Amino acid sequence: MDSVGAVTGQVRKMILDYSMIRTGDLVAVGLSGGQDSVCLLSVLRALSEEMGFTLAALHVHHGIRGSEADGDALFCLTLCGSWGIPCEVAYADVPTAAASGKQSLEEAARTERYRCLSEYGNRLGARRIAVAHHQEDNAETVLWNLFRGSGLKGLGGMEPVNGCLIRPLLNTPREAILEYLQREGLSWRQDATNEEDGYTRNRIRHHILGYAKEELNRQAAAHICHAAGLLSQADTYLCRQARHWLAEQGHEEKSGDGGKKIRLDVNTLRQEEEFFRTYIIREACRSLESLTDLSQRHVAAVQALMEDRPGAGACRQVRLARGLEVSRSYGMLCFERAAGQGEKRAAGEKQKRAAEECLKEYPVDENRLTVGAEPVRICFGGEWFEMRAKIRDKTKKIPTNRYTKWINYDRLKGPLVLRTRRVGDYILLPDGRKKTVKSYMIDEKIPSVRRDEVALLAQGSHVLWIVGYRLSAGARLSEDTKTVLQIKRYGGKKDGEDSCIDPRGGCGQEDQ
Repeated sequence: MDSVGAVTGQVRKMILDYSMIRTGDLVAVGLSGGQDSVCLLSVLRALSEEMGFTLAALHVHHGIRGSEADGDALFCLTLCGSWGIPCEVAYADVPTAAASGKQSLEEAARTERYRCLSEYGNRLGARRIAVAHHQEDNAETVLWNLFRGSGLKGLGGMEPVNGCLIRPLLNTPREAILEYLQREGLSWRQDATNEEDGYTRNRIRHHILGYAKEELNRQAAAHICHAAGLLSQADTYLCRQARHWLAEQGHEEKSGDGGKKIRLDVNTLRQEEEFFRTYIIREACRSLESLTDLSQRHVAAVQALMEDRPGAGACRQVRLARGLEVSRSYGMLCFERAAGQGEKRAAGEKQKRAAEECLKEYPVDENRLTVGAEPVRICFGGEWFEMRAKIRDKTKKIPTNRYTKWINYDRLKGPLVLRTRRVGDYILLPDGRKKTVKSYMIDEKIPSVRRDEVALLAQGSHVLWIVGYRLSAGARLSEDTKTVLQIKRYGGKKDGEDSCIDPRGGCGQEDQ
């Protein structure tokens, strides 16, 4: 098979193996005018009729190389015009973007390029955006990430498919691309900056990868990419295992600003190998925010929170990238995205309103709590509570999970309310002594920031149930109890307990 057929076959295989393009898709191609992107556009054009997709192209003018860059844009427009492929030029002011974002020209150009491609693809309704990274590009990426101290994710190199972005040439060597262009009689534009050593990638390409191919092994780039593929598989497996661990061991909760937070038990996390712990930490962060700026230093800072340090205090906190915060309190790690100043003000107002609401009692309509009547449902603190009175069946076991309770209805005297804690609240211990709710929460190591969020079922200052924690001895069933008040809390899975649906749409199976 000649070089044209070989490259075309390689790209076809990539498209099929990774389901890159479907019949009827519009694919937007990033066209710089260089040899790689010209090859990609030519191969996709050859496959488009066979595989039933259409093409459009975008050239990004970076505003760096003056008249030479203008010539690149004209070349791309002319080439696409001769092939009947729609093409546009997007203008980006990379020097200004680099200065304002405190980036190198190389980084800013990449950012602006992908921004323009994304906007172009969205405007056209393109399902895929194709870029011309090839085997050597991938090997250079792996080496650069290795030198920067990357983990398995970075050492896995580029992904053939990353969201809407596809890289059909990723397994194709640079030599095969050049030979393809020569066989097809295609010209391209040469970017002089690709030969300069001012950019990091160029130095790796010219002095490191080039030396390895010339002096060590001609297949050095292919072997690096093969190893990267294995590392990528290992990384994918470990990420999946970490997500499974979090699903089983992590506790997801709502945060004060309407977001969410993840809590992990330190002792449980310590039982895992240190290497795997880094994946658990990363996946916890990933579930809250992008990992773009999360470094090994950040992960190490979270690991340090797990250490028991004399005199360090019960509560410690570290701030990570992109507003992520991790704190340790009473043996738990809490991962939460910090609100911005505007968000903090909004969250503060929300908390103030919630606090004012908590001063109001949410009375239970006792007239509706009769045996055989429809259950009473109350929404409190974003959760749903269902209460119903029923004749006790002593053949049924008393519920033991945290979010369904039976209360001795025969003993209830006075109005029932759902609320949060107040000064003077207490529960009764089995020996008849009173214990303040505050003392109970401290002894149970409930973090102070959560104590005002815990729902209570109370009669006056007597708290019958600290929801999710403990029943008062004064509410427990006795041998002569005839009528029970069954209470369920709904609103999602909490701490590995009940999984009930919103009672507005019907109830799950009744706990026995």
